[in-house]
Amino acid sequence: MRLRPPIPAWTRGSVFRTAMHYPRHFFTFKGARSAWLESVDVLFEEMESAGIRYGVLMGRASSGAGNLGGVANKEIVEAVAQYPNRFLGFLGVDLDDIEQGLAEIREFAGEANIKGISIEPGSAREPRWADDPSLEPIYEIAREFDLPVSISLSGLLSALAGHDITWSRPVSIQRAAQRHPDVKFIVSHAAWPYAEEMVVVALACPNIYVSPDLYAATAGMIGADTYVKGANLFLEDRTLFGTAYPVKDIQESLSDFLQMGWRPEIVPKILWGNAAKLLKIDA
Repeated sequence: MRLRPPIPAWTRGSVFRTAMHYPRHFFTFKGARSAWLESVDVLFEEMESAGIRYGVLMGRASSGAGNLGGVANKEIVEAVAQYPNRFLGFLGVDLDDIEQGLAEIREFAGEANIKGISIEPGSAREPRWADDPSLEPIYEIAREFDLPVSISLSGLLSALAGHDITWSRPVSIQRAAQRHPDVKFIVSHAAWPYAEEMVVVALACPNIYVSPDLYAATAGMIGADTYVKGANLFLEDRTLFGTAYPVKDIQESLSDFLQMGWRPEIVPKILWGNAAKLLKIDA
């Protein structure tokens, strides 16, 4: 559910290098071979070997928050058009220029394999909460076009943008979700390390999906067991698998994920069924 591919749109700026934060700074994260080589062909080989059909390209439209960088929505549209059997796309909205983001959603929402909208309020240049009034037009256009909204939240993401980690707390998403019951919200990175709050917020709001990606696909990860318990108890239909590539090798991520202790009968939902239904994928 979150993949930054080694294609020029990503590698020529800081987005891909920032996504490599873990493998560049911690020996416990080796990173993917395709990421170090910056080879999309090797990435596809890795996806194939792990049985991964699609990588979801989460848009990032940023006005200089830390070193996060950004990718133009036009380039996301071009990438999913070039690799329609490998990539799905979410359009990013720059929270410093929401009007431009709305215009691009209207322009590109009908393009093939565009499946949602992506915002990162806790790591914007000026951080804000998910229920900030300035974000209301984004949620309204999401309802208009029937597109889910990915809200990326993690303590590391906020820190890399130059903010404290508390901007990754998910309580404000509860308020936004309750205000917009017809909009589906995906919390990418699942508000890590506030896993317990995230699970409770999702329990309270049936339109919130939890996407912990590497934080539930890394052996020994702090907080991972909370996401697993949440899915095993009551979020089996709203938990989504992801790798946060290029952080880790995709096969290793899948292997670690399968060892986390999920109830066996819900694993197919988390790996495929929930996302396929949410993103309206026929297969």
